[in-house]
Amino acid sequence: MSALQDQAVRMIYDLSDDNVSFLIEIIQRLMHGNVGKKSVRILSNDEGLQAFRRLNEARMEIWDYLPEDFDPDKELEEARKERYGSID
Repeated sequence: MSALQDQAVRMIYDLSDDNVSFLIEIIQRLMHGNVGKKSVRILSNDEGLQAFRRLNEARMEIWDYLPEDFDPDKELEEARKERYGSID
């Protein structure tokens, strides 16, 4: 093992399990998901695109249930005023 690899291993030993899991995810992304697939599940490009398409389709279906004049920005502003009052 090279000195650099040894240093990396020592640093990993000091990480919490959550941070090690995050590090594994980063390494998998760098190596195109070929390392440690059992420990962290990462969507492939096709799965990710399919999930995005399903989410986008669901978002478009929601508009069928809203009034024609629905303005999400206006609704958000009104909800904020109702909840937090005016800060002016």
